[in-house]
Amino acid sequence: MTAPKNGTRRAQLDACNPNTLPDQLKLIALGSLLSGQLPQVRRKVNQVTNGASGYNVATLQVLQLPDGASASSIVRATVRAGTVTGELTPVAYGTTPATTQIAVAPNGDIVTLAADAITDMDVVYLPERGDVVEAVFPVVANAIVIPTPLTARGVITLLEAESLEGTLVQKMIVLVPGAAPATTKANLSVDHASVLFAVADAVTRARVKLLVTAAEDLCTVLEAPATTL
Repeated sequence: MTAPKNGTRRAQLDACNPNTLPDQLKLIALGSLLSGQLPQVRRKVNQVTNGASGYNVATLQVLQLPDGASASSIVRATVRAGTVTGELTPVAYGTTPATTQIAVAPNGDIVTLAADAITDMDVVYLPERGDVVEAVFPVVANAIVIPTPLTARGVITLLEAESLEGTLVQKMIVLVPGAAPATTKANLSVDHASVLFAVADAVTRARVKLLVTAAEDLCTVLEAPATTL
């Protein structure tokens, strides 16, 4: 294992000086780090109780994850009780899982097939590090142009989209980034610079929740020169 360079914030943390440690932990946003950048474990998950979500297709049951701790990939999932039992097979991000499969939904939640009726499941997953931004925007020509300060940071995931005004007013099913979606759905554009809605839904105002690149990049913070706190 390579030792941290002397004079870095990482070396300061390793030293655990009780006089400065609280400020150093605040600097790296320890709480967000623990939930958003380290492997997460959920035990005895009851997907039947969790039920469906307005942001995912109705045939799925959804483990809705907290803001700032959405999933990037699934390491392992084991079922003790349900219509199926044993190991579930993780499938690619955004794929609708079939029986005995599990996936990260396009909005970062974890989904299983409702017909599997899982009532006791353990899941190990890797979270997607980032900051959550939620706002209401006008929708012009079936799209929200995401403000430059957010696209400059880097938009990662569309977590939620809800039409507030238009022909259709409801929560929208989130799809993977792509072209304009079908009715009742929303997705990021391929370049992650816009949120797109269906022409038929004629949405004119919408609330969206986005995951964007964290303001404090952990690697940059840890390898930066030590500071006097």
